[in-house]
Amino acid sequence: MNKKYDYKKMRRSVMKIAKDACYSPKNKFTETVWDYHILPVVDHSINLGKRLKADLEILELSALLHDHACLVDKKLYESHHAHSADMAEKILIKLDCPRDKINHIKECILSHRGSVKKRKKSLEAKILASADAMSHITELADMFYLTYGVHEYKTREGAEWLKDKIQRSWDKVISEGKKMIKNDYKLIMGIINQALNKQPRG
Repeated sequence: MNKKYDYKKMRRSVMKIAKDACYSPKNKFTETVWDYHILPVVDHSINLGKRLKADLEILELSALLHDHACLVDKKLYESHHAHSADMAEKILIKLDCPRDKINHIKECILSHRGSVKKRKKSLEAKILASADAMSHITELADMFYLTYGVHEYKTREGAEWLKDKIQRSWDKVISEGKKMIKNDYKLIMGIINQALNKQPRG
């Protein structure tokens, strides 16, 4: 064990780094991503981790840094899972995080995206991917902001895009996570379907 390893101190440092990235003017998702995505992913990760007896330190640090690259540079979005893993490694090395933990965190971040098919080698990786997807479903207001504010879709095309994203997110969630958010899933899909089922008048 690295004698310098102090999780509470490291957590504070990583929390500040992650929050600063969210509030950076380079973050195209704007500062709302901190309260409505990063912190919910942390919460879902910890809650699932406690239920499934996973490593909570790995989960918390992975959740805080899983989207780091696309928050500090919007050009990195398409491959942000890979860039975020590399950035997490550099951040954690400077904070004297043990190498085995760094490798585990990198693995979780590399495989967290639903749109990138990469085998999840650990329980923590499966939990992070689920927590990321769960936040898309539980943070209804922010998903509408992402759809119509950030991406600037019109009403119907936005509803179609959002329905596809929510369904993909739901399919990505492990069974224990689905139990936790099934009511949120039914609510958001009901609202979206109501918009899509609306017949034009005129």
